[in-house]
Amino acid sequence: MSTSSVPGTNVPPISFPGIVSGIDYNAIINQLTSLSLAPTHALNASIATLNNANTELIKINNLLISVQHSLQALSDPNAYSAFDATSSNTAVATASATPGTPAIPGVYTITKTQTATATSVVGSAAAGHGITDVLTSGPYAGDHSDQNPVPLADSYASVTPSNGSGALGQVTVDGLTISYNVNTQSLDQILTNITTAVKTVDPKFSATLAGGVVQFTSIDAPISIGSSSDQGNLLDVLKLSSAQVNNTAGSGSIVGTGNVGGINPNASFDTTTSAGYVTPVTGGFFTINGIKIDLSTGDNTNDVINRINAAGAGVIASFDAASGQVVLTATQTGAQSIVVGAAGDTSNFLTAAGLKAAAGGTTTIGTQAEVDVQTAGGGTQKFFSNSNSVTNAIPGITLTLQGSTTTPFTVTVSQSTSGLTTALQNFVTAYNAAVSEINSATAAPVVVPAAPGSGGQSQSLGGGVLFGNTDAQTVVQQLTQIVSGFLGAGSAYNSLSQVGLKVSDSFSQLTATNNGEGNTSGANSSNTSQTGQTVQTTNLQGTDGTLQPLDVNAFVAAFNSNQAGVTALLNGANGLTNVLGSYLTNVTGSPTLLDSGPAGIVPTVSVIQNYENSNTDALQSLQQRVAEITDSANLQANNLRSQFVASETLIAQLQSEQQQLAAALGFTISSTGKA
Repeated sequence: MSTSSVPGTNVPPISFPGIVSGIDYNAIINQLTSLSLAPTHALNASIATLNNANTELIKINNLLISVQHSLQALSDPNAYSAFDATSSNTAVATASATPGTPAIPGVYTITKTQTATATSVVGSAAAGHGITDVLTSGPYAGDHSDQNPVPLADSYASVTPSNGSGALGQVTVDGLTISYNVNTQSLDQILTNITTAVKTVDPKFSATLAGGVVQFTSIDAPISIGSSSDQGNLLDVLKLSSAQVNNTAGSGSIVGTGNVGGINPNASFDTTTSAGYVTPVTGGFFTINGIKIDLSTGDNTNDVINRINAAGAGVIASFDAASGQVVLTATQTGAQSIVVGAAGDTSNFLTAAGLKAAAGGTTTIGTQAEVDVQTAGGGTQKFFSNSNSVTNAIPGITLTLQGSTTTPFTVTVSQSTSGLTTALQNFVTAYNAAVSEINSATAAPVVVPAAPGSGGQSQSLGGGVLFGNTDAQTVVQQLTQIVSGFLGAGSAYNSLSQVGLKVSDSFSQLTATNNGEGNTSGANSSNTSQTGQTVQTTNLQGTDGTLQPLDVNAFVAAFNSNQAGVTALLNGANGLTNVLGSYLTNVTGSPTLLDSGPAGIVPTVSVIQNYENSNTDALQSLQQRVAEITDSANLQANNLRSQFVASETLIAQLQSEQQQLAAALGFTISSTGKA
């Protein structure tokens, strides 16, 4: 037989107890050992209870630490001096409280706003070649780039050779699709083809180039241009895609936003047309606001713009496709300078792009934001700011300007309690969670007596794992005393109940009732333990230490009536955050970190840790006792097994001798030992 469940340490892997004597000594040893180990059952139950108790204490400790964290928000001075600000014209300006800056409640009238602008430098429009200019290089040098036989791709039109599909593009005018080829057709040819095609439906239509600007006109019909089926970007090249279409009942016209040609931002500086620059760009570096930007002749204008924007030079560079100009705009609004170029620059990009004043660059100095506020006497006081975030016009309020106006509007400033109310409600939630957990863990069991005449026994139902732990109950008592007692000594308010925060005035408890003949009653009945006995939840008068939900209206009324009094009650030297925070620091061993600093002194051993240590000591004692009993039982089993084995060996020896003697005398020994 297998011996894996046989007590003792001297059990062989396989044994056949009693094979000689016929006695199953393992069964005897098992029974005796079970009697010896019987006391460990109660001890192990106590060990499990203590382990559960320590687990519960850790849970309670974490919940109390959450209460400490909630006190941190209540200790923030900004929560007691917060303000709301509302603008009556949010399209012009929005208003918000400035953190950390006291405000003055009231209604403020704004009579004027002017948004701030940023300084900008716009490159000269003459920096790029126009379509009517004579080509200076390439196979058509000396020819006017707008006329035959100069193909559009070889002109100063700022078009790429791959325009459309294989240089074959399509443009739609008045519903007609006209094909063009930038590698074989000049601008003059393309405009002629458009005019010829459209005249089939509008005889008085014309597409012309005058002074470098393209114009479509019709004196007897409106004009439409572009279609989703178009290929290529001819309308962009002709600066018609962003131009205004002027259609009346009997005519129409559209004029390009600028001269055809100019700088080609996608072409590298070393192309035959020099990317459209009148002055070819050289490689090296240039400087904006003291920051160096590198470039090479293999770059294009877009590459340089991206490099400027990544350099942190305090400007945003862009290319105005409608006008063909490079633009620098300061990242900050206000009357700030943009310093273009510096001695030692090795690239002429700033000159070639017409950004330097000597090259035709135009600088527009930024303006400050302005807010005019009406004074109590009916006058006006002006306030200025370099940005559109104006903090000096209304005390403690930041105005964010969205637009300019001379139409008066108002900004209403009022005390705000929303943040403080939320912080207080979060505290109540955390506090109630901790107290409810302690109450549940220390709850007494309900003893249900046997029903009369049933002959049964009473039962114990429910009860918490910390039942009987007076130390844990003391924590709830202390917490209740703090939140229901006097706080904020010397202030207008000295209890939380005065500001809408009261302790509970009733609580639930399990009770047992005898209903006579086995019937159960009570709407809150939860368990029937014996015939005629019912366990039910009963509401009782009194407090279990939890807090009722915050009466927000009462709290706001108290705060508006006496802000200083509420502040002292909740966050003064003897207020809730300091008194409760100091106590919880001692209970959990974790510091309560308030805005003013730690509350209380972290103990060497916290209250709850002390409870855990006591449980741990008891656990070790019980575990040692279980080990001692187990060792004694195993020793007893070993001794008994040794004695049984010795007896079996002796019996086997005697039987062998008996057999030998009988053989010598000529007797046959039966299994009963008789001859």
